[in-house]
Amino acid sequence: MKADSNEKAKGGAANSRFFRERNKEASMSNKSIEFIYWFAYYNLDSPSVRYRAKYPLEYFKDKLNVSSYLVIPGYSVKRIYLFLRAYFSALFFRKPNSIIVIQRVQSKFIYANLLKILVIFQRQETVYDLDDADYLEHSPDILYFFVKNCEKIAAGSIEISRHLKQFNPNITYVTSPVVDLGIFKKNKNSLFTIGWIGGFAWGHKDSLLKYVFPALKRVSFKFKIVFIGVLKKADINFIYDYFKENSNIEIEIPESINWNAEKEIQDRIVSFDIGIATLSDNPIQISKSGIKAKQYLNNGVPVLSTNLPENNRVIVDGKNGYFCSDFTEFRERIYQFYYMSNNEYKYFSKNARESIKYFDHSNYFHDFEKLKAGNHNF
Repeated sequence: MKADSNEKAKGGAANSRFFRERNKEASMSNKSIEFIYWFAYYNLDSPSVRYRAKYPLEYFKDKLNVSSYLVIPGYSVKRIYLFLRAYFSALFFRKPNSIIVIQRVQSKFIYANLLKILVIFQRQETVYDLDDADYLEHSPDILYFFVKNCEKIAAGSIEISRHLKQFNPNITYVTSPVVDLGIFKKNKNSLFTIGWIGGFAWGHKDSLLKYVFPALKRVSFKFKIVFIGVLKKADINFIYDYFKENSNIEIEIPESINWNAEKEIQDRIVSFDIGIATLSDNPIQISKSGIKAKQYLNNGVPVLSTNLPENNRVIVDGKNGYFCSDFTEFRERIYQFYYMSNNEYKYFSKNARESIKYFDHSNYFHDFEKLKAGNHNF
């Protein structure tokens, strides 16, 4: 009996060791991301590089102790050195529990060709990150190579996910995050202020002319409209000329924007009482990541928007903003916010600010952890 007991004990110990080792292996295979190799497609003038790479990677390092190499292509000695350091590390001395991210690379130059080699030899835990429908505006051959040969895809919109699924089923919807600097709206301005951030190209001008500009011309009270990002002289002149007969409208168009000064950008946004985030119903615009609407909400600014993806994934009609289907509805909502009491306005502003939990940096990192774990959601 004692021998049997000893045998059982030995067997139990062996089983215990077996399960401990198996659990240890499982634990290691599911371990969180510890390092990120991020190969960007352009410099920091690109919103994609700033909001999906630079700012999140800084947050990951500061808050989560996750280190990274951020590679921005360029021909300076420093850019080449940083690329080679990251490239050879990823290719030959890859760090444990790491992922490699190729962001929107689509060129036919040496940068893209070297990354092709990297992906071929280090396919495991490689991610192609895309938050704009570049395949509709450029030759998609290189883009599709990375989509097919990277193990996984991080798509910045549902429309992009749908398109890329035909080439690679391992797709995770990873919505673009914003930077929380603790800057948020307190009260309405004494001079009601409507704001827009972004360029005047890529169809944005068309959507403003269809939905917003006619509404503004039909508003009788005095207000200010601020355009952040309209930089071409021809576009600036067009705006002033369009509203030249509306003496009640004060127009502000900053002609010099430092896009890398995030606090300065948010200080401008928080001066808005409402933010405009129109999109047109075309494949390029409905594939965007809704970053404009997120920027407003992050600073507690309610949003008026067309009811289209991706804006309608962050805006809740009647809670942190409104959807408007034509210029008459935009005009009605502008009047509504103008006459709104401060208490009513604070309801929308508070809800706008609280929306960021769905697209902050913590949520963004969690999406990449899901992607690494193979929990693809599309």
